[in-house]
Amino acid sequence: MSSSSRLGLRARELLFARLTGPARIWPLSVTRMCLVQAHGLHTSQSKSAMTRVAAEHATPRMTNQASPKTEMAQKMDGNLSEWTAEALSMVIPATFVLPPFSQFPKPLIQKLRLLSQWVRMKLQETVANMVVKFSSKPTIFKAARFKPNRSALIPTAKALHRSMAAALADGDKDTINRVCSRRLAGSLLASIDSRPRGRRYGWELVAYTNRAFYPSIKSHRMSPGSRERNAPVVRQAVVAISSRQRRVQYDAQGQVIPGSEKEMDVVENLAFGCVIDPRTWQQSEWRIIGTLKPTTVEGWLEEKKHLETLLQQR
Repeated sequence: MSSSSRLGLRARELLFARLTGPARIWPLSVTRMCLVQAHGLHTSQSKSAMTRVAAEHATPRMTNQASPKTEMAQKMDGNLSEWTAEALSMVIPATFVLPPFSQFPKPLIQKLRLLSQWVRMKLQETVANMVVKFSSKPTIFKAARFKPNRSALIPTAKALHRSMAAALADGDKDTINRVCSRRLAGSLLASIDSRPRGRRYGWELVAYTNRAFYPSIKSHRMSPGSRERNAPVVRQAVVAISSRQRRVQYDAQGQVIPGSEKEMDVVENLAFGCVIDPRTWQQSEWRIIGTLKPTTVEGWLEEKKHLETLLQQR
């Protein structure tokens, strides 16, 4: 994952371009004028019709004019899908994926530094999520409209993981477009198109492994996409999945290619996200953003420096 795809929350505004613009509305009276001329009415009829049309055009009709609130809602509806596609093509900035203890740096000071940064980010993550949930309360004394349902994250991650891996092996482009973000889907579809002619692939999830520690939620964050009022909220989770997988290749005749069948144990930090509409507090379908490497002290400091540079350039 490149640095540019892990930009900060405020830096996210540098990447997104608002696609809103004035609506093009043709008045009903102009359409009627065209119809009168097209039908070739007699002179007296034309004058009478055009007089009525002119009167109608001169009298404003309030029903043809949308209220500012309605126009804003229409703009948001039209742009939300495009905004969602862009937002889910990158990881929320400063996403911290704590590595397993076996991958911790050896020096004690580095271990403590990594843990302190993780604790700090966990606190920020918790507070930010509470703010989003609190903002969904109609009033301070009523229950929040948005309920994150954190317990559903692991089953969702496992289902998305299986769907993506099986679809990639089968060359199922529709499923890939449905469960993956735009950027990830583009790279996976390109790999499918570049396969040798007649070559087929198989994938099987043999079992989930290391059940005492996996799957586990490494990160769960919610953050507004911009400072604008009613800006969509990006929700992102990272779930670590440990599994044993079997992969195999078939030739054009459907026979297993010798030596292609492999069984391997892998740990993947699956990042997936959705977008919440603050007007209704309904969220979009979950989509896979990609897999992340565990955070290192060096990588963390480099990312923070890169983010600070971007914010200073605003």
